[in-house]
Amino acid sequence: MSLVELIAQADERGLAASGVACLDRCVPLLGGEDEALRPLWASLADGDVWGDWGERVAKVRGELGVGDPEG
Repeated sequence: MSLVELIAQADERGLAASGVACLDRCVPLLGGEDEALRPLWASLADGDVWGDWGERVAKVRGELGVGDPEG
């Protein structure tokens, strides 16, 4: 099965996990805290993935010093 086919079959949780995994590898290389993405990993492990996802992403963005994506 090709990578394109695997991505096409992935659900939201799987895509979020793969995105966080990619970021998890890059953040320490860019000078970020090794554990900065732990809140996002925790929410993916919980049953209610999207309940407070936005809040957790905002917290991580703040910790990493990333600006608002819309401004």
